[in-house]
Amino acid sequence: MYEELASRAASEYSILENNNNNGGGGREWGTDEKKDDRSSKKSIMNSMGGGGTTNDTSKYYERPEELPSIKEAVNDLALVDFEKKAEERAINIVSTWLFDAGLIDELLVNGAMGPSAQQQQQQQQQQQQQQQQASSGATVNSNKTSEGQEIGVHGFLVNTDGSTAEVKMDKETNKLRAMIARDLSIINARLNDGVAASGLEVQELVNAVSATHDDIGRLRELTTYISDGQVNDRDEFLLAQYPYLRKAIHARRNIHRCFRELEFFSHIPSTCERLRDDLHGGEWTAEEWATIRNVSMEHVELEVMLVEAENGMKSGSGMISSHYNFNDDLVDSFLEQHVQNVWELGDEIRMRIISGVGSAFELSMNNPAGMVALVEAVEVYERAAETFEKKRGEEEVGQVDTNRLRFTNMRAAALEQLYQDFEMRGVDMFRGVHEHAANMAEEEDAANTQFTAVLKAATELVTEIDIVKHQMSPCFAPHWHVEALWSSCVAHVCSNHIVQQIGGPDGQNLPELTITQLLELVAWVEYFRETIEETFPDVASMRDTKKTYFEERPELFAGDKRTVNMQNATESLAWVNNMLWEVHRLAQEEFLVRTRSQTDEWLDKVYGSESVKNQSAEGKLTTSLCEDVFSFSSVQLRTIRERLSKKSDALILAVCIILSHMRSKQVHARNNFLQDLETCCAASNDFTRMSEKCEDMISELMSQCEFSEDMIFTVEATSNELMGVYSSDAVYSARSVHIYVFDPIEEEIGIRLFEEEWEETMVDNDLAISLVRTLEDFHEDLEHYMDDFMVVKSMMSLMSATIIFYAKCLLQRAEKHRNNKRPYFGDVKVALDRMTGDIKVMRDYFEGIVPKMPSLKKNIEKDFEILATIHELMSVAAGFSVSDAEDFILVLQKRVRDVGITKHIVGDLWHLVAPTEERYVWELVESMEEQLVAIAPADDALALEVNDRSYVRGLRLDEMAVKLYVKSRRNRPIKATAVESIVKNWRTTWSAEEGNDEE
Repeated sequence: MYEELASRAASEYSILENNNNNGGGGREWGTDEKKDDRSSKKSIMNSMGGGGTTNDTSKYYERPEELPSIKEAVNDLALVDFEKKAEERAINIVSTWLFDAGLIDELLVNGAMGPSAQQQQQQQQQQQQQQQQASSGATVNSNKTSEGQEIGVHGFLVNTDGSTAEVKMDKETNKLRAMIARDLSIINARLNDGVAASGLEVQELVNAVSATHDDIGRLRELTTYISDGQVNDRDEFLLAQYPYLRKAIHARRNIHRCFRELEFFSHIPSTCERLRDDLHGGEWTAEEWATIRNVSMEHVELEVMLVEAENGMKSGSGMISSHYNFNDDLVDSFLEQHVQNVWELGDEIRMRIISGVGSAFELSMNNPAGMVALVEAVEVYERAAETFEKKRGEEEVGQVDTNRLRFTNMRAAALEQLYQDFEMRGVDMFRGVHEHAANMAEEEDAANTQFTAVLKAATELVTEIDIVKHQMSPCFAPHWHVEALWSSCVAHVCSNHIVQQIGGPDGQNLPELTITQLLELVAWVEYFRETIEETFPDVASMRDTKKTYFEERPELFAGDKRTVNMQNATESLAWVNNMLWEVHRLAQEEFLVRTRSQTDEWLDKVYGSESVKNQSAEGKLTTSLCEDVFSFSSVQLRTIRERLSKKSDALILAVCIILSHMRSKQVHARNNFLQDLETCCAASNDFTRMSEKCEDMISELMSQCEFSEDMIFTVEATSNELMGVYSSDAVYSARSVHIYVFDPIEEEIGIRLFEEEWEETMVDNDLAISLVRTLEDFHEDLEHYMDDFMVVKSMMSLMSATIIFYAKCLLQRAEKHRNNKRPYFGDVKVALDRMTGDIKVMRDYFEGIVPKMPSLKKNIEKDFEILATIHELMSVAAGFSVSDAEDFILVLQKRVRDVGITKHIVGDLWHLVAPTEERYVWELVESMEEQLVAIAPADDALALEVNDRSYVRGLRLDEMAVKLYVKSRRNRPIKATAVESIVKNWRTTWSAEEGNDEE
């Protein structure tokens, strides 16, 4: 049909070309000729468009309408119109294909001719033009035009030489042919698979239909002579009203049946010989398995006939046996030769089927159709046996079975062979592993190599469970349960070899395995469990089994060996699954122990070695600690993640162990990195980077795994603890810089502050200015060394340290002053003025950096309140202030929250400016003790705060005072027993800090 349409279009187009070439020696077409050309094209497209009118040109390039279904098309269609309707549908199908493939333009231009034919036609046309030009004597010059390549109405390039048309048309035609051939092959295969009748049966059916048609016609003719003329229902049997005639017809049919059966017996030898020839002739050919199926279908017909014959003659249920009492021996003697011939052929067919089933794995992968044919050859015997047994069971209830003939038992033999083939496949794979291990027995890592090879072979076998389920199982009938047979073999073989490798179910050899092998073992058991429970969901709920299968393979077939006992198969799989999960638990525990040990060893090495110091172009200080820590942890986690499944519990546990040990090591080794100002800055930057690195590592882990919500919560909790430690240590390192900043300040300024020189000569607060300038220098260094956020933390720490430093120097002068009659200062008023100036200088400095660090503002008032309170108390003691001492004692109590410390500080301040009033102020504070405790009771959480690892020492007034007064030797107006009690409480609260200070 396609060639006819293409040729028609090409011929029409060639006519148009001839008219164009012969139109007057190169002159242009007239208006009439253009109209004729358009009308010609319209007629061509009309023939291809399926009946469009000549006026509607747009329809020629539209896609044909969808065809109705064949059932709808032939409904109420006359028989004479079938051919016409079929032709219309064929034209529509081809037209649709041409439109969808974009071949309309090429077909109009190039037609159905190939390139060679088009070239010949063009050469002939050129020769004719040359002859005409020569005869007319006219010279025709061919001018080059600026026209480009022609593009069709649908956007396809059109070459007049036919080259593109050849490639495009041939390509689409080949695709169409291949598609049709594939569809026809599928239809043919389905017909072959669905039709179980032999050629003889089909021919017999056709003959019976023809004979019945003739008999019905003849009967209708004869009944017109004996009927009463009334029209009967055409759906009623013709002989329903004629019982005697019906009996005669039945007798005739019985006679024909008897002769046909006798003829069948006479042809059994030749039929068996023909089937043997077909069976052996198809061996080692492409159609071998289809031949076995066809031979089996014909052979089972012979068995059916002989089994029914024996049953009919021995049971006495047939018409002949009811008149003649056939002896069983006589029946056996009559059938013996035929039975021997047919059943021997059955044995040959069974051998061929078993041979094919023995290579079922390869056959299913390489030739699925052949495997299907082989299974159908087996099933045809089973269907025949089941049908016969069902029929005989209904007709002969209660009778004794004297029949000796049974259908050839194909399925039992095939299932047994299939099971053996599956088992040998697994055994052969492990045999190769052991042979290779024996050849390498003298090498050092022979045991490790063998274990790895065993796991590799086991993994390959488990992987093939999915292949059997999706590629092999569809070739078999569902009741064969191929996936259960293969899974049972894999489970039995793999579990035996793996248990042997680990030293029995108790895993006695697990300590000898490397951590990588333990990881691979855990991963394999998880993979096996996931595959088995996904394939057999019932196994997941079976945690206890009654039987063990260490030394014997499971019995998977029922009593007659023709069906798979799924209960036994499921129970054996459940036992292997549970046993291997116990192995998984033991291996996982050993793996986690190794992971813990390996992590500690690696962390000790990293934290114990000296890190490489680095400084960036911006001046930021870092070390190689972050890279050293996370290079190993990243590799370790990546190795674990690659070997374990995305849902593995072992992966979660390993990650948590690694993170927790990283946290523990960081907690114990932090202070080792804080040796001076630069190391503190570098440690702060390192710990910040480590927190960010940890977050990135966990985010990557989460994105590549499929954890449950509980697992995610566990990992996030552990990682958050580690990141919290890193972040807290970064802040701690930044705040700890005050220790190394004030070491030189105490040496240069602390020993001169509040001395006689300070009081008499330094009228411009020189020491305070020197202190501020020193802080400015350190501030610049910190801005170069650390991140901006950590610089703010450092400056807050320096501000608090400045206040504590100034107060400590003042209290140290009280400890040094032993005169209870005269003040420490020569002129108290001048000293108080010097303190006011010092405080202003220091406060102005910190307020000056508030624009850069707004967060300092809220701490300035709070910290400098201490110095303001001390100055006011000293002014009250010296008589220069009219304020009540009680008010400022309460303010001081709120800061220290300890009555004993408050007494000592107030007493020392009075001792400096009014030593004769020191006892009075002690008694005053003692009288206010209840009020002080009520307003600012002792901080119960102070001990916990002090012992917390994030606590930075040297920034609290009470801490400084306790350290000073515990070592004080000055006599105060208080009983010795009271002092001992106060000091004892201080030692209990500040024991950790005291110990650190002593170190």
